[in-house]
Amino acid sequence: MTRTRRRPTGVTGLGVALAVNLLASPVAALAASPAAAITETDASGTSVTLEQPATRIVCLTGLCTDTLFLLGIEPAALSDQLHLNPAYWGEAGASFPTVGGSFFEPALEDIAAARPDLVIGLGGVHEGIREGLATIAPLFIVNPEGLDGMLEQAAQVGRLLGREADVSAAGAALLVRIERDCASLPERRSTLAVFGSDVNIGVDVARTPMIDALARCADYPFTFDGESHEFPTFSLEQLLELDPDVLFVETVGFGDTPPEALTSQLAEHPIWSELTAIKNGDVREVSFEVWGTARGIHGTGLVLDEALPVLYPEQFPAPQP
Repeated sequence: MTRTRRRPTGVTGLGVALAVNLLASPVAALAASPAAAITETDASGTSVTLEQPATRIVCLTGLCTDTLFLLGIEPAALSDQLHLNPAYWGEAGASFPTVGGSFFEPALEDIAAARPDLVIGLGGVHEGIREGLATIAPLFIVNPEGLDGMLEQAAQVGRLLGREADVSAAGAALLVRIERDCASLPERRSTLAVFGSDVNIGVDVARTPMIDALARCADYPFTFDGESHEFPTFSLEQLLELDPDVLFVETVGFGDTPPEALTSQLAEHPIWSELTAIKNGDVREVSFEVWGTARGIHGTGLVLDEALPVLYPEQFPAPQP
């Protein structure tokens, strides 16, 4: 039986006094007080403080775009192409405001027009625009190295957005997935991810989050001892020397016209045809935006979704169309 609460027929002077006292009480004041400021130290060592969680974010790098998609938040503006990928917003992302200029020198007027309360940029690239953004919005620099570094910095972004719990839960689920799927593989196949155009190729290294995740599930035979290069140049001769079982290829191009697939560009090269992966048909063209620039939790999951069925078709059958 539903009990109906009877509304009082009037309010006495004592009732008014009690209500006033309640509103003025420390408990009520605490409940009505604004949220505490959020302070995080970014990858450049700069302390960034927000008075409240950010709601309008401009993304100048993939980790930002990836994390916003993970949280169901549309960016106020962005400067990359990741959002147009079908695994992200796809066609719907075409309506998002974009930041002109170049990746290295984004147009400050476009950022200002987006009225952001936070701008997220990439280490080694965007520190120089901090002064120009001083009257626009705080700049938070990320520079994720490896899977663990990415999870830590994604959690920082989550805290700045007031969504740390959601990001941390997604990161924990990714680690559980890697442990579940990759810890007990019967035999690890070797693989590499290369990118570029024509014979000017590079190789992804395990300093990047998605390749670190992939290297936990396969033999990734390339290490780079240079100072800080995440994408060192690479030769076909080096590729043949390592000769991985499976090869993932990212075509990189600039301009409005998409370039010819790198696998097609290299098809007639004599060294290319000598590779074990080519001979066995174990080469796959993959998205440079996802594999090379996303650097986030969602993107890392996409890389594993794509790579594992190619590496281990018996353990991970490809989904049927």
